[in-house]
Amino acid sequence: MMVKEQGQDATLRDYSRVVWRKKWLVLGVAVALMTLALAYSFVKIPLYRASSQLVYETQLNVADPLGSGSSLDSTLMQIELSSVNSEIANPELVRSVETTLGPGGASGDYSVSAAPDTTQSGQTGGNTVSITAVSPSAQTAARAANAYAAAFTAARRASAQEQVQQAETVIQSKLNSFTSATSRLSADYVTLMQRLQDLQILAATITGNFRVLVPATVPSAPFSPKPVRNGLMGLLAGLVIGVGLVFLLEQFDTRVRSQEEAVAIFGMPLLAQIRKMRAKELEEQPLVVLSDSHNPTAEAIRKLRGNLEFANIDGDLRSLFITSALQHEGKSLTVCNLAVSLAASGKSVVLVDGDLRRPQVHRYLNLPNGAGVSTVLTGRTELSQTLRSRPVGPSLVKVRATDTAEAGSTGDSRLSVLTSGPVPPNAAEIIASKSFASLIAELEERFDLVVVDAPALLAVGDTASVAACVGGLIFLVDLTRAKRPLLTEAATQISQMPCRKLGLVVMNHATGSRYERDHYAYYPQGESPLDSDAQVGGRRKAVQT
Repeated sequence: MMVKEQGQDATLRDYSRVVWRKKWLVLGVAVALMTLALAYSFVKIPLYRASSQLVYETQLNVADPLGSGSSLDSTLMQIELSSVNSEIANPELVRSVETTLGPGGASGDYSVSAAPDTTQSGQTGGNTVSITAVSPSAQTAARAANAYAAAFTAARRASAQEQVQQAETVIQSKLNSFTSATSRLSADYVTLMQRLQDLQILAATITGNFRVLVPATVPSAPFSPKPVRNGLMGLLAGLVIGVGLVFLLEQFDTRVRSQEEAVAIFGMPLLAQIRKMRAKELEEQPLVVLSDSHNPTAEAIRKLRGNLEFANIDGDLRSLFITSALQHEGKSLTVCNLAVSLAASGKSVVLVDGDLRRPQVHRYLNLPNGAGVSTVLTGRTELSQTLRSRPVGPSLVKVRATDTAEAGSTGDSRLSVLTSGPVPPNAAEIIASKSFASLIAELEERFDLVVVDAPALLAVGDTASVAACVGGLIFLVDLTRAKRPLLTEAATQISQMPCRKLGLVVMNHATGSRYERDHYAYYPQGESPLDSDAQVGGRRKAVQT
């Protein structure tokens, strides 16, 4: 989830990481919408558009026959355009056009509208109007546009001629009132005769203000649908919707996906990132630091060991424990491998299984669990009799569960193990007892480092009791199962513990990648890092002495 700690802002990299994580969802939505847009384009009936251009011209001025017509301003153009739209919707004109088009041009096959003609820059022309017809047939669209243009201009011309004829009738009736020869010589009679002649000239030259400038031609291709444009718009809309859906889902996604998020939640440094072992690897050999020293997981364990040395730069840390939020996150396996690696570096290490409810250490180390922490704390066995010493060389892999500490072994026996013992009915009381604290203190006196496998933090309350008597805490986060509310609760509990917070160990399937093979395959073939560890440990011991 793309949520930052208080005081931190989400960066562009955080947003891009969220989108990239769900890139297939974004691409899926984009492809789906593009496919729908293309399907709609191919299913939709193609439509053709043809336009006939009309030009507006002022009527000839009889008094100034050589004067040119003026163009319309925007207001008069809107008035004339409304007149054109009203005229082409006139039922009489529609019937006239349908008669001209014949049976192939039924009214349901096309639609007609008028609009001001526009230039290439999108500006409205001064005195031109386009009558546009849209039809599934290219021929019908062109014929309808021309038919309406012709019918409109004819109707306008007929209307204007009717007005002139009415004016001629009025003037002629007034002229007929001059019956005598003397009255016909008057100035009024002469004026009326002049007006009548002007109207006759006007009737002969009348145009109705509009004439066809450019007739419509048959379109060569449909204007709708446009598959390419629709596909691109569908793709763009899909990308936008997909990204929006990703961020919407992100608000409800409580998974922690990166080590940076885990570090931000706990406020603790990252000690190591370990690849989560597969089930087959666990069955064959869980102690990967011994069975496959070149394995990236083994190198990550050694990296964890090295970072612990930096965390304990003053050398006052004598004990530490590892816990996790939930069970089955790989905590016990990590503890066992870390203890072996620490022992291989030259330290005297004791591994204590402090999980008295679901102990796992004896399984990974092939040890009997008839006696252990529970029997020592209840006084049934002595600590010296219960501790088992194991070599840290390859021979540890082959040790059987029935072998005892006195059995012959190869390599230095630097790893001691105190298993959990039989599961008691009162595990919480045993861990919280003073006897357990005394046991840890005694082990700190006898060994360089005490490593405790603590129970899962949120499963039971035993971890707080372990933290009260152990020096340092390592918290393991399994990114394949981590949820933000659980980790936040765990971080709250850890902040109240009195022990030192050493850092985080992050487990993730994604870390077993080519990056690890390239960056962790450092040792030459045949050279074991355990040998180098022993040499380093020997040099350290020599320096100390």
